Amino acid sequence: MSLPAALRALVLLLLGVSLALPGLWRDRTSAPRVAWLDDARDLERAGDSLLVGRAPPAIARSGSAPPTARELDLLAAAARRAPLFAALPRETASVEADAPARALSGRAAAVAFRVRGAANDSVLVRLGDDTGVLDSVRVRTDRAGNAAGAFRVRPPRPGWRQWTVDAAGRRAHTGAWVDSAGAPRVLVRAGMPHWESKFAVRALEESGAVVETAYDLGRGMFVAQGGAAISPERLARFDAVVVLDAAPLGDAERRTLADWAARAGGGVLLAGGQAGAAAFGLAGDLAAGRAVDGPALAWSLPAELAPLPGDRVRSAAAPFRSVRTGVSVAANSGAGGVLALRPLGRGRAAALAMTETWRWRMEAGRVAEHREFWRALVDWLASAPRAALTVRVPEPVGAVGIRRDVLVYDARPDRAAPAPPLVVTRPGGASDTLPVIPDDHRPGILRASFVPAAAGLHTLAFAGQPPSAAFNATTSADTTADAWARLSLLASQSGGGMVAPDSLRPRVSALGATGAAPLSGRRLGWILFFALLSVAGAEWAVRRLRGAA
Repeated sequence: MSLPAALRALVLLLLGVSLALPGLWRDRTSAPRVAWLDDARDLERAGDSLLVGRAPPAIARSGSAPPTARELDLLAAAARRAPLFAALPRETASVEADAPARALSGRAAAVAFRVRGAANDSVLVRLGDDTGVLDSVRVRTDRAGNAAGAFRVRPPRPGWRQWTVDAAGRRAHTGAWVDSAGAPRVLVRAGMPHWESKFAVRALEESGAVVETAYDLGRGMFVAQGGAAISPERLARFDAVVVLDAAPLGDAERRTLADWAARAGGGVLLAGGQAGAAAFGLAGDLAAGRAVDGPALAWSLPAELAPLPGDRVRSAAAPFRSVRTGVSVAANSGAGGVLALRPLGRGRAAALAMTETWRWRMEAGRVAEHREFWRALVDWLASAPRAALTVRVPEPVGAVGIRRDVLVYDARPDRAAPAPPLVVTRPGGASDTLPVIPDDHRPGILRASFVPAAAGLHTLAFAGQPPSAAFNATTSADTTADAWARLSLLASQSGGGMVAPDSLRPRVSALGATGAAPLSGRRLGWILFFALLSVAGAEWAVRRLRGAA
């Protein structure tokens, strides 16, 4: 075959490959790949593909430079669709703080923290506010240098409240808008007066809770403040109901309590061997007639709750040998679960297997700890979110000039109806209405955003209502620390996290291919076009050299 004929054959072959390429490309790249971002330019180039179409299994940011404001905005949008993993900054010591999801004046809440430092190190973490140090705890980092925990706080008054978490030579700020709430109103339903009812009521009254008692003496006789019946009208006066072991509950009363918790947002605690625990979707089989020892109790409580100390105290109990789906076991003994917690509609429910917590108070002398155990438990029961629309600012403290996200949790029966306008009031009194749009990837969540242009407190409220969230803009010069803190928050909220640079690729390798993305169909099309052009030019040159027409 002559050279011109060979070149023409090559042109035809390349043309056929270019026509078949799109189909072959789709077949070979149908599986999504991890989006690997080495720097901000990679993110800008990949922006459209990260925000539309099929989401990648993960996003991996390997850059060592702090993210820019533009990069954080793009990553915030992309992290709603896929988990974000980011390489740690070079300075590994850091601390992050998270504000309470819902803070009420006089009620227990939690300020969570995460510390990153040297591996297997003991780190002292301090919580403070403008009055000084409030609390401290010593934590030990794991082999990766990470540790986490929380402080229990009880904001004394409504309005803005800000905290500082100090650890490993670093400092983080967080805060929350504290809604107004009085002391929890508690109805204690008990049987014949006994030690447990006496000291549980005393602990709650000493803590400042407003308590009414109803003692069932049997044979239809009650010693009760305000009546003995559990009716919707009576329950409307309370935030929580505590039913102690010796107080029998009829089926109608159980249904009334469960309906009140689910619809009105109340809290119900069933203590001891209450068969009604099953009716509230808490516990299954009960191991009645058992005892639990203080040192054998393993607590895994939400930070708002307080454990009983591990003293050598023994309490009669009816541990749970099984719990229902959606129930969190917050304390365990060798015989089974001791404390079970669960949401119940708009309210909360709990089951306590022990019937003699008074022994910690009277035998071990733990008066303050016994009081805090009961008050924190009642605070948790009484503080379920009741509003149909709840506003939260994920980053409540930060630098000016950076766009801030606002989340609205929508619990309305008709979510298709438009939400009322959300208004941000800036320092100085000027206000703006924020557009609120549904999050396509998280049902029941609405999103808004704003840019704080000046330092000071920005409050958020639905039109015609008092503020329910806030953001404190600062003029801190440490924009680098703020950028890394925002990136870490985005990563953790997306289901990913901050990872050591040498562990980033192994961490995401199980989620999909992590190498450099292959050339796109468009780029290969251009390459083939220039190849065809080069071959055609070569054939023309050969024909000219041979004197062909």
